[in-house]
Amino acid sequence: MLDSGSVAMISGRGAQGMRDTAWSAFDCLPVGVCLASAAGVIRYANPALHDLLGGADGLLDGRSLSDVGLDGAAGTAVIGERALRLADGGTRRVSVAEVPWTAPQPDGATGEALRLLTVTGIGPRQEAAADGGADDGADGGPAAGAPLVEALMDAAPIPLFVKDTRGQYVAINDAFERFTGIGRADILRHTTFAVTSPGAAKEHSVHDRVLLETEGRVSYEAPICTADGAVRMVKLTKSSFRDASGKPGGVVGAIHEMAEVRPNEERLEAILEQSPVGVSVSRRDNGRIIFVNTRFSELIGLPRERLVGSRARDYYLDGLQRQRVLERLRSGGGVTNMEVQFKRADGSPFWTLFTVNQAVVQGVPVNLAWIYDYTERRSMEEALRDMASRDPLTGIFNRRSFMDMARSQLARAHRFHEPLSVFVLDVDHFKRINDTYGHATGDDALRMVAAGCQAILREYDILGRLGGEEFVVVLPGATADESRVVAERVRRHLARMPIEAPDGVFRLTASIGIAGLDGATDTLERAIHRADLALYRAKHMGRNRVAVYEPGM
Repeated sequence: MLDSGSVAMISGRGAQGMRDTAWSAFDCLPVGVCLASAAGVIRYANPALHDLLGGADGLLDGRSLSDVGLDGAAGTAVIGERALRLADGGTRRVSVAEVPWTAPQPDGATGEALRLLTVTGIGPRQEAAADGGADDGADGGPAAGAPLVEALMDAAPIPLFVKDTRGQYVAINDAFERFTGIGRADILRHTTFAVTSPGAAKEHSVHDRVLLETEGRVSYEAPICTADGAVRMVKLTKSSFRDASGKPGGVVGAIHEMAEVRPNEERLEAILEQSPVGVSVSRRDNGRIIFVNTRFSELIGLPRERLVGSRARDYYLDGLQRQRVLERLRSGGGVTNMEVQFKRADGSPFWTLFTVNQAVVQGVPVNLAWIYDYTERRSMEEALRDMASRDPLTGIFNRRSFMDMARSQLARAHRFHEPLSVFVLDVDHFKRINDTYGHATGDDALRMVAAGCQAILREYDILGRLGGEEFVVVLPGATADESRVVAERVRRHLARMPIEAPDGVFRLTASIGIAGLDGATDTLERAIHRADLALYRAKHMGRNRVAVYEPGM
């Protein structure tokens, strides 16, 4: 409960009579508060309301509500929006709510019936005027037990709450229930950890702890969870106060929705909703997403309310790709059509063309991101590249692709002074196979030869088809003598391999010529030529054998 002493401690003015003390409790609140007679004569206005008007404290005392645009029928109903008349002659849109209130008297008698109004700015300077708070009880009990505080909280059109020093909610108003969908029974005497995610709750509790230690005020943006599980980005304003004994009493706070969507923003959002490209907007200071369109939600596989408030970094599949994006953004540039992999809610990856630009929206630095689902197109391009690089009959590298990859390995061997060797394989009497069994069986035989070589070769050896029945292999890191061992295993494997023919099974043999790298200036073409000379020697010596190049061949 709040008594007169605790109210005085909150205001910081000390006891100046029951009425002045009670009214001064409104001085520390960032919500505009006004007390007026039944006839509309202003008896008190707090500093926040004077700030809204742009005038000095005391400007409103004795004036009429109609003088400043706060006139309206007295009673418990919400007045609604009004054009507040500013001290400089201008106007400003505000939201006004009103409840009746009776001022306490020192002797306990019934005091004058007054009108209590709360005023919240909704114009361009909304953040300066829309902050709010409430008071906690000196003994940790719910502040709503004090008539003054209860009236203030009920009248306020924005969500208000009070926490004790343990972080437990001890009071909330009706606007808080409407905004979050969480009833008093489900939140009072519970901490933030009971009503939101652990990460968000930790952020809130850190701010509360600092406030209790410093007796200050803080405003920050963070996600909060509603009763239906949705996450909403809001701005919170919090202040700390002391109890009647001068010890920290707790934290009062107000919740403000992010700046309202204006007509042009509504049109922009409607356009983004029709976009076939995923769009997200995230804050640059903390990386939290504050907007996504429907397509982005579909790509990630999560509803929009769960994406808003989460961190953009959670959806990158590759940390190195994310680092490349951040480096470009930190250098002041943007990212245009970068191939980046993201992950869906179920963990499955998908390729995107990713574009990010930096912008400032309503004074907040943000990253505007577009993601185009590139998975199907990338798969098609990879298939086309694969078709262009592969021999259509055997599926191994064709001559052009083999030469490109082999040259890369040759350059590496030169750079690191490592060995490399080449062997050329030719199927013996292949024309006889075609003539005897037919070209279809000959094609089957070539496919079997390619598969037989792959079964023996190392994963990083490069196998290609030069043409006809001739194959070529590059063995990185292997000398000619070491390659001889591999080539012999390939030759024996092919000789034992049965090949189906229309009228039975037959076997084939192959001859292989080997050449090692010859010095730092050797080329791939010269190495293949030397391996060819060794192949001719193997053929000349009776076929079905391996020969290593020697000078003079």
